Amino acid sequence: MTIEADTAQLTDKFGKVARGLFEITGKYQTIYELGTYGCAIAKPTKRMKNALGVDREILVVVSTFADQQQRTIKFLKREIEGSEGRLENTVAIVIHKDTEGNIKLKNWGRDQGISILPVFWSAQIASAEDLERRLCVELYSHDPFDVTGPVSDDANFYGRRDEAIDLARKLQKGQIRSCLGIRKIGKTSIINRILKEIRANYTCTCVMVDCSRDDIWGLDAAQLLNSLQQTILHARGANDRYASLVAKDAPAELNAARNLLERSVLGCDQPLVLIFDEIDYITAGSPTRPAWRSEFNPFWRNLRSVYQECGRQGQTMSILVGGVSTYWFTIESIDGVENAALSFIPEEYLSPLPEGATIAMLRRLGRIAGLQLDDEAAQIVAKATGNVPYWSRKCCSYVHRQVPVSERPCIVDARRIEPLVAAFVAEEGAAISEVALRHLFRVHPLLRDATQKCYRGASASVPETLRRVLRRYGVLSATDELSGTMLSQAFASIVTEIETAAGPVDVEEGKRANEIGEWAEELAALGKRRNILERKLRDIVVNFIRVDALAAGKAASIKDRVLSALPGGARDTYRHLAVEEALSKFNWLDLVKLIAKEWRLFERLLGDRAQFTQNAELINDRFDAHAKKADAADFALYRRALVHIEDQLAKIQ
Repeated sequence: MTIEADTAQLTDKFGKVARGLFEITGKYQTIYELGTYGCAIAKPTKRMKNALGVDREILVVVSTFADQQQRTIKFLKREIEGSEGRLENTVAIVIHKDTEGNIKLKNWGRDQGISILPVFWSAQIASAEDLERRLCVELYSHDPFDVTGPVSDDANFYGRRDEAIDLARKLQKGQIRSCLGIRKIGKTSIINRILKEIRANYTCTCVMVDCSRDDIWGLDAAQLLNSLQQTILHARGANDRYASLVAKDAPAELNAARNLLERSVLGCDQPLVLIFDEIDYITAGSPTRPAWRSEFNPFWRNLRSVYQECGRQGQTMSILVGGVSTYWFTIESIDGVENAALSFIPEEYLSPLPEGATIAMLRRLGRIAGLQLDDEAAQIVAKATGNVPYWSRKCCSYVHRQVPVSERPCIVDARRIEPLVAAFVAEEGAAISEVALRHLFRVHPLLRDATQKCYRGASASVPETLRRVLRRYGVLSATDELSGTMLSQAFASIVTEIETAAGPVDVEEGKRANEIGEWAEELAALGKRRNILERKLRDIVVNFIRVDALAAGKAASIKDRVLSALPGGARDTYRHLAVEEALSKFNWLDLVKLIAKEWRLFERLLGDRAQFTQNAELINDRFDAHAKKADAADFALYRRALVHIEDQLAKIQ
């Protein structure tokens, strides 16, 4: 049988099986990059429109190749774009014969902003029910809400596209901009998007300085200026439009480094954009290198000198600064010396999304997962999470895990979502936002007391400048109350800790009265840290295994490798689930066992295997779950085990 005949036959089989789900309104074959593809235009029934969250016809691509390639996605994108709006541009179906094709096609489609519903055609697909089950499992088992890192692609970048375009345009004109905000607000995502916009629309040289890198924050001011100069010089010589800073730790003299940097910048034949991300690592309050307290001023004073000379000589040089703390850019002096960054770096914030943008994002992602959130339900999530995009997506990811795939598509209204949101805040949300608040207070110390007064209803006693900063961070609402239940519960935990630390100690009667309460509070704090650690470890494990499998060209083995840590019966129970969902069912010991089986992937991250195993065993000894007796020494040992693994994981955060 020829390829053309095989393609036509498979297209006809799909048309017959799809009756009751789709009406086939057109069929054709075409050749693309020497490959033959069959196409069907499928008009979904009302029920399938609701299930898929679409209102236009859907393209069905039939490919008989035993090994699917990315050109299949390129082909279907071309066909959709050429349909003049007739075809749905967010969803497409691919019928294929590649045993490993489902995972590849979904991943490639996701990169292009299209939800691909791949169907490996087999004899088991004999009815519309079989086809619907295949489509829905593929569609709804994937969690579109959950993202584990910065995003800049159209499929995941919401609400800030115009902001990124505007910043990219301003950075072509020699401007200095900043992008400051609380952890997980989307700073690195918007920086990545700005870089994407610059590459696509402008001719300039971008130098990226990720200050969280050990080899960068370990430099002094002169060495960092010298590293900038040599990176710019190399980028000019190689005609590169993008370069990541190459750290040079050789001893350098400050004035000489500035002069060389100035000469290199003035020699650029196109605009230069310096982008500093995670700037907190090289401020006077650096969490990793206290020496930056004395290096901060010299660095910015000399970089400012270079920038000003560029302005005088007509050379375009721009700077973008991203980080959490505004503190060191707002004080007048540091150790009695005028702050060189005070009038140099503007105080600009990346605030939470407008509520309407959050609702639109959640409703669109919900349709992809078969969860049809109405406006009121999405608003409940938006308010609870303070319109922080990462937090609101995490909340809906929790909802996604609680609603069985077998019930979808389904309407999720306010009555159904309220208890799920409350459970998320109690189990996960408060801990997530507490990490962000603690980090904010550490890098901007003045904000903790100001937040505490607002939390107590005494916002009138807080200077307007601090309240304005807290509002722009998204910590306070327009009425000077904490924004959402996530932040409120997180700060309540911090307040309890503050008051406990400030209270009297070593009073025997008080100790006896509070003994049970203190024991419970200690357990709660340790339990919260353990849960955060476990969630991080799950994300890291699945990502490491996925990258390794894709690099080896064995994408289909990802789920088998994850499930191999379980006994045979449990493997069969979880085999129908997506990899992330299956891993979410693992207990702590299963997770540790999986890491041990794949130790070659984690050795550089987790360090000594015996030490990791010992600490993991200590963490599994859960006093709260088993009502075990525990004294201060037990708690100290438990904390030490947590700290060891937390520090290892912090290397990639």
